[in-house]
Amino acid sequence: MQPERTMRSGAGQAAFSPMFIQHRGERILRIDFSKLEASDLAIAADQVRRIVTAEPPRSVRTLTILFTRLTADSAVALKEYALAIEPHIRASALVGPSFWRALGAVLQARDREEIMMSDDEAAALDWLASR
Repeated sequence: MQPERTMRSGAGQAAFSPMFIQHRGERILRIDFSKLEASDLAIAADQVRRIVTAEPPRSVRTLTILFTRLTADSAVALKEYALAIEPHIRASALVGPSFWRALGAVLQARDREEIMMSDDEAAALDWLASR
């Protein structure tokens, strides 16, 4: 077993730290992938997977902020992550550029879960809290 790797920003601060927040009385997992290099996405996705799968089925609202470039490896890692957490997701909001929102629309069209795509984090939080 390999030791867990921690991703850090330049000043020694953790660059990736998913956390549950409260918004309008609802618990929402805020996941900010935007400061990560593509090579760190698999590690980060695994960290989030462990958090989400520890929760009851259909109970987790996620706010994912994604302004990250993908590599083939990181795309596979995100796909595996999405499949692993899906049974635990109540609703998801994706904040990011149009490419990511288009990808979210494909998932939504497959009726996998309630997904909202936005470029506005506040609107995404409001939507999640209403679910």
